Amino acid sequence: MASQNDNGFKSFLASGALSAYIAVDVQSDGTIKAAANDTKGIGVLQEDAADGNYASVKLWTASGTFMIQASGSAITAATNYGIITGGYAGVVTTARVTALGGAVASNGIVVEFAKI
Repeated sequence: MASQNDNGFKSFLASGALSAYIAVDVQSDGTIKAAANDTKGIGVLQEDAADGNYASVKLWTASGTFMIQASGSAITAATNYGIITGGYAGVVTTARVTALGGAVASNGIVVEFAKI
C-alpha cells in the first residue's frame, strides 16, 4: 500500500555500501544508489549504509539546509553546485544547491548547502 511522507525523511534499502551525506537516487526496484552526474536524485543520505541495510534519506522536499560531501575541488560560499557522479556536490551544468560555506579541496569533506 502506498503512503504519503510529510516529514521530509524516508528510509530506503541500500544497493551497495554508501557513505553518509551523498546525494542518492532511487532505482526501479526501490533501492537507493549514489546519484549520477548532473542528476538531481531524491535527496541526501543521512548515515553510512551497508549493502542491503536500510538508511535514512533527507528528501529534497524537506525544509532546512543539506549537508553534502563535496568533490575534490574547492567549494566557494554563495556559489551554485550540482550533483556529480558518486553523489558529491561539484561543478556541473545544472545547479541544484548553493554552498553556505567554503571548503578546501578534499574528497569527502562535508559542506552545508541550501537547495535552489
